[in-house]
Amino acid sequence: MLYRIREARQYVQVPELKLAMQSSADWFQRYRFCQPLGQGGMGVIYLAEDKSQDNLQCVVKQLISKPSNPDEQFEAERLFKREVDILRQLDHSGIVRFSDFHVTDDGKYFLVMDYVPGKNLDSIVQNYGPFGSEATVEIGIQCCEVLEYLHERDYPIIYRDLKPSNLMLTPEGQIVFIDFGIARMFMPKQAATRVVTAGYSPPEQYFGRPETRSDLYALGATLGHLCTGVRPKPLTVSAPGITHPDVIPELDDLIRRLTAHNPEDRPFSAREIRYELYKIYHSIHPDFEIPEEAVTATQATVAPAKPLKNDGPPTNPNLRSGLHSDSSKRPPNWLDREQPKEEDLQKVTRKDAERFDPASMGRKTSERLSRPDARDSNYRKRTQQQQQPVSFWDKLKQFFNR
Repeated sequence: MLYRIREARQYVQVPELKLAMQSSADWFQRYRFCQPLGQGGMGVIYLAEDKSQDNLQCVVKQLISKPSNPDEQFEAERLFKREVDILRQLDHSGIVRFSDFHVTDDGKYFLVMDYVPGKNLDSIVQNYGPFGSEATVEIGIQCCEVLEYLHERDYPIIYRDLKPSNLMLTPEGQIVFIDFGIARMFMPKQAATRVVTAGYSPPEQYFGRPETRSDLYALGATLGHLCTGVRPKPLTVSAPGITHPDVIPELDDLIRRLTAHNPEDRPFSAREIRYELYKIYHSIHPDFEIPEEAVTATQATVAPAKPLKNDGPPTNPNLRSGLHSDSSKRPPNWLDREQPKEEDLQKVTRKDAERFDPASMGRKTSERLSRPDARDSNYRKRTQQQQQPVSFWDKLKQFFNR
């Protein structure tokens, strides 16, 4: 679950986007909306076709409007604009490509990206079980290549939301990062909006102080999830080898160090992790030749390389045998796109109608007033006292009070 903690609005600067002069009528004429693919806390994702490019498939993300809560709407628009601003700067085979952006006259925001075939890693684990150690190492190498590209730029970008559901696996075995809604430029002396995902976010991110090593913590939690099929516990060091002895010991040790509470105890950079993953892969496949840069570099002195402007570090297509091996054990059509269920379509339509239906808003108000805590101010306090304390926040408090 994604937690957002709002901060004062006066400290927020909304990015200014230069939009191409195009009427909404022309813009909607260009794209044909085919079907909804999903809905999250910030937007609805649609599969669409670009008529100007021979009906090329694309993905359109629409920001959900929240007119009843101006503060949340303001923050959502700010993050949405920042996602556009970041995506338009990036060019990497492991990052979904930005193609268009539009704001209607009545303030509706739309972002157009390339359609990425395949499925996200979270759904794959849910439906087909965990990945093997070999495939997990291959996924980690590809993730490190993307994180290097983001972290080693002139102005580093912190992804802040690395988790299996934000990583797509294509039929060719390529990993693609698809959601940059909360990514931001790294500014060491500036506090960030505190946006966290329980289980994948490190302690410092809860207090608005993320850094590049925060993404490395999320990478470790993600790798631990992939090789065990078990979601990581919040603010807990991942140790997949305890419950799954088949996990390679070197991979288990790396995941433990990546999910250390103190950033200083984690590996220094994504590049250093990639070098270590090469060595683990070599232990699986002795015929694999470790790149010379990984052989000569030491873990303590891995210097950041000069950022690559175009496509980032080259992805080795040969490092996908584990992914292909795991895929061969699944049904032939396991990567086919699932058709949306009729009840899901009706659910989205009903939500959209209720959002602007005054009668529905009145009904919700009456339902809220009928709850026991509406008129009894001590009801919620008594109920909370009867409940057991939440272990997640207790752990957080204990960790920072040590």
